Amino acid sequence: MARATLGIQGIHSLDLAVRQAEPWLSFLTRGFGFQHVASTTGRDVEATGTRRRLLRCGDIRIVLAEAIHGGSEIRSYLERHPEGISTVRFRVDDAEMAETMLLERHATPTGLLRTEKFDNTTWQETAIATPLGIVNFAFVQHDDSDSNLMPGMEAIGQFDKSHNPAGLVGVDHLTANIRTMMPVLAFFEHVLGFERFWDVSFHTEDIRPGVGTGLKSVVMWDESSGVKLATNEPLRPRYHASQVNACLDANRGPGIHHFAFNVNDILTAVDVALDADVSLLPMPPAYYADLPKRIVAQGIKGLATPVEELARRNILLDGDATGHLLQAFCRDQSKQHEDAGPLVIELTQRSGAKGFGEGNFRALFEAMTKEARA
Repeated sequence: MARATLGIQGIHSLDLAVRQAEPWLSFLTRGFGFQHVASTTGRDVEATGTRRRLLRCGDIRIVLAEAIHGGSEIRSYLERHPEGISTVRFRVDDAEMAETMLLERHATPTGLLRTEKFDNTTWQETAIATPLGIVNFAFVQHDDSDSNLMPGMEAIGQFDKSHNPAGLVGVDHLTANIRTMMPVLAFFEHVLGFERFWDVSFHTEDIRPGVGTGLKSVVMWDESSGVKLATNEPLRPRYHASQVNACLDANRGPGIHHFAFNVNDILTAVDVALDADVSLLPMPPAYYADLPKRIVAQGIKGLATPVEELARRNILLDGDATGHLLQAFCRDQSKQHEDAGPLVIELTQRSGAKGFGEGNFRALFEAMTKEARA
């Protein structure tokens, strides 16, 4: 018998814990077309110790959460980790029902279900602890699914939904790095009700004998909403030298270190990002030298973009006869400013492909390993 779902509709928002909001505000608005649509009021800032700025592009919402005084939960997060995602907020059909089901599945709530009314709407939210360090998952029911406000916030100007220069569509997936993934997979399955969607396991020993490293990655998903959560763990030999373990060290523990935006046209999205001085992770030249052979060997169909254009933008390609997948990765944000953690933003264009690209995983893993050693 299929497990009853939590009624997840999608990802509502991501809370990004930051020491200084301005660098992220500039990065996300200039590089990806986000708009600053709301901020917390003075009263809310004083009560919570946190100043929150809501950014929106299309249907994607990111909350920059900046600690103002010692009573802030964000201050607590930043005492343990560099800047990064502290809360993933899911939209649900019924927050009260979701909480009841979560408690029946032995989830650990971090507070009581709260109900707030603002702007003639009702907001209900419940949150639980996760095995991803001190990252919380929250479940939100809001009367106005298209709202540009959250509790304690007031609007900042007008939101122009047509302004989306990078063509962002939604959040494709979130990825966590972890020392051992079984507790996380059990949590996703038995608490959230997710199912296994995709997995890969590889080691680069075959191309870098004596120094190669590896990972195992499993993607779990909520079929009704399409929400996908990926988890990576390092592989032996050289477990401690793995790029996954390096990310754990940089973050001072597990967490969500990667999130991907779906885009309509990745060439346009990358060009917009590059024009705003967003730095993309460089790929090995050999990847593009071998790409024409891979296209033939894998039977990849429907690609109209010359390989030279992909190489110029450091865009990766994978797929098969059913379609193809194009991906580009921003540099680890710790390369941009010292307070930022190892947070990577991905741009993804899917043209029929549903997987995550094993060949691309290898190329990305190699590139990130070289970047970490540079």
